[in-house]
Order: sequence, then C-alpha cells, then structure tokens
Amino acid sequence: MRRRRSAKFIEEKSVEIGKAMGAKIVIGTNSAAGKYSPYNFASDHTIGGAVMGVDPATSVLNRYQQSWDMRNLFVLGASSFPNNAGYNPTGTIGALSLWTAKAIIEQYVKNPGPLVKV
Repeated sequence: MRRRRSAKFIEEKSVEIGKAMGAKIVIGTNSAAGKYSPYNFASDHTIGGAVMGVDPATSVLNRYQQSWDMRNLFVLGASSFPNNAGYNPTGTIGALSLWTAKAIIEQYVKNPGPLVKV
C-alpha cells in the first residue's frame, strides 16, 4: 500500500510540475489509484522475447546477455527479462548493461567465446 501511495504522490507532483512549467497538455493517468488491472497501460514496459537463463534449452541468453547460440551476439535491454518486476526496469537494464560491458571488456575481448560454460 505504501508503494501505491508513493506512486500516486509522484504522479500528482509530476503533473503539477508539468503545469508549472507551462505545458499545454498534461495528462495525469491516476494509474496508482484503485486496483491493479492488466488493462491499465499507463506504465507498461515491453519485456521478454530473448529471455536470459541458466540453461540454453530454456533460454536465449546467458547471464551476461550473450546468446547461447551465437557467441558474438549480446542482447541488451528488457527483452532478456522473463517477466516484469512491476516498476520501471530502467535501473536494472542499466545495471545489466554495465555488467555485460565489463564482461566483454575483461573476458570476451581477451578470449572470444562463451562467457558461461554449461
């Protein structure tokens, strides 16, 4: 419940700031009010499609966002998430991108190949 109140507060403040800045159109979605509905697309984030995992038989990418099938293919973004965590995935995407970049620089460039052995 605390998160919902916090999200509602942030949303209301964002609308207020937009109006104060002179925005001609400011839309408050009120997405934090009421019950959750999968049909409320006020804050949706497209995810999935190239899911990461520990088994090449059930996933497309390893934990370094590297394709199991093509060792020189790295897929960054929310496509590697098997499901949505419930809030904006940007922070997690950024962290995974840094994790991947570090592995590419420190491991892959020196020894191109799978970063995870199965």
